[in-house]
Amino acid sequence: MNSFPRSCAVALLMAVAMPVAAAHDASQDAPAAAPPKSGPATDSSAKPSPQGAQARREVDEAVDAIRGYSAELREQAVANAKRAAEDLDSQMARLQEQTDLRWDRMNQAARKRSQETMADLRQRRNALAEWYGGMRHSSSAAWGEVRTGFVTSYHELADALRKARTELGKDEKPAAEPPTDSKKR
Repeated sequence: MNSFPRSCAVALLMAVAMPVAAAHDASQDAPAAAPPKSGPATDSSAKPSPQGAQARREVDEAVDAIRGYSAELREQAVANAKRAAEDLDSQMARLQEQTDLRWDRMNQAARKRSQETMADLRQRRNALAEWYGGMRHSSSAAWGEVRTGFVTSYHELADALRKARTELGKDEKPAAEPPTDSKKR
């Protein structure tokens, strides 16, 4: 995607990553084949529910389905891509919230690893936004390339996010042992 201007990518990232509550009205009119959006992130410390895991699988399947969309089905593919990107955005936000809550219990190495991991996720999200922009604005001739690029980028980010959730969950210091009463010794 070297031909896609960097300034356009940044603008698209901002457009996709920002809350889009008003735009959801339009996306709710998407065809019935579109996957449901996962629930809101009200409790950032909660483990993913079975319903949340099911919703993620449905989003993953919808992204995989984009591979088969022709240029004529661009609008449906873009709507599915937007929902998938929004789902990853909410997962990244929850991960950042969880990391922030555990920050005081992390040692310096874990903090550094956490910052590097979140930076890597943001970089991957920027790449996904570039492919998303390409899907919205590419010619019919380039459709296959940008469609495949988006799907590949999505899966790379989703895999990195799963790995980050696992790794960052291990970054807490062990709980301090309760103080002992010196008189009992």
